Amino acid sequence: MIDKKNLKKRLAFAIPAIPVGWWLINSNFVVTPGLSVSIFPGQIVTLILIIMGAWEYINLLSSFFPKNAFWLSILWLGFVLITDLIGFSIPIKFSLFALLLIVALEAIVWGKKNSGRWRRASLCFSAIVFLYIAGGSILYMFDNNFLSLFKSYNHEMLSRIGIAIIVGSIFMCDTMAYFIGSILGKHHYSNISPNKTIEGSVAGFLTAFLLCSIFWIFFRNIDYPWYMGIFMGIILGIFAQIGDLLVSLIKRYFKTKDASEIIPGHGGILDRFGSIFVAVPALNFFLWISEKLFG
Repeated sequence: MIDKKNLKKRLAFAIPAIPVGWWLINSNFVVTPGLSVSIFPGQIVTLILIIMGAWEYINLLSSFFPKNAFWLSILWLGFVLITDLIGFSIPIKFSLFALLLIVALEAIVWGKKNSGRWRRASLCFSAIVFLYIAGGSILYMFDNNFLSLFKSYNHEMLSRIGIAIIVGSIFMCDTMAYFIGSILGKHHYSNISPNKTIEGSVAGFLTAFLLCSIFWIFFRNIDYPWYMGIFMGIILGIFAQIGDLLVSLIKRYFKTKDASEIIPGHGGILDRFGSIFVAVPALNFFLWISEKLFG
């Protein structure tokens, strides 16, 4: 059964968010005039969402370890993403080593004896690495290498149609899984998120698969085969829901319903964007493998 009060909140957020999101994705307005690197609104919003997601997670982790300096890991996250964005990337092996030192130092200095120092370090390290992978993968979609997969248009609001297709397919996967699961769902399949149903999951998968596959046919760069969209749709339909389950696993671990209440009707950044944080890296991995195998 659909919660009508929650549905109104979702719609009140979605109606203005869709056109704003479209503009943020496609806008070629440069927020760094005078610099050698052009940075666009969509990239800035990506950074903000990743940092906010990290802050939500740190707040959850702080419920277990009130005395902490987890904010140090957020500084690391912001720094490495910004350096990647401006083209001054630090080799990943050195970046991760620095993060390892930070979380170890945090656990040693702020953690109490016999208070689970390894657990706090592991929980912090794994989540920050996950968000770094998510942020880097989303930022990569603004790169010309990714955008070259799709047709280019002169109209500014169609300049990054490929990103809109991927993000839209993932969001619609979430939406249809929610609606069909709420209305027709009878067969529950996960003790991580008891409300998940097979009916909703199938509806979400088919939605992402069909949208991505169909839009790919019409908007792809003709240098790429039509059937490539089928694999992309399968990946989005599967990994969007894995991302949703991952966030549910995190929330269940911390015994909370939502990561935060910043988005009316949806919860927090992790609640709303968790599917994107997993599906986009999975898609990029597939594209990387395809390039290595087939050129």
